[in-house]
Amino acid sequence: MEGGSIRIAGVVALTEDGSYETVTLLNASNRAVDLTGWVIANKAKQKYKIHGIIEPGQFMSIPVAEPAFFRDKGDIITLLERSGLKVAGVSYTKNQVKPGWTILF
Repeated sequence: MEGGSIRIAGVVALTEDGSYETVTLLNASNRAVDLTGWVIANKAKQKYKIHGIIEPGQFMSIPVAEPAFFRDKGDIITLLERSGLKVAGVSYTKNQVKPGWTILF
């Protein structure tokens, strides 16, 4: 499955202007991956469905239209493919969160 080639590259967990938080994915494979039906989950087990096609070697920034989805006190972010299988996971701490800044993984 090509799911293992998708990585979580970064997250904006706290915005400066009230805009959407974002998660940035990287396709580290040599083929496009359809993210339809995939899910971003947080430590509180909230899930946010994503979609779109991420081209080979490209980044995709996904706005998360769920208020305060990523906790500014630190969180665990998990990427699940459409079958529910974990593809990637990262975590960050309160000290890494700065308004408007991307936390890189």
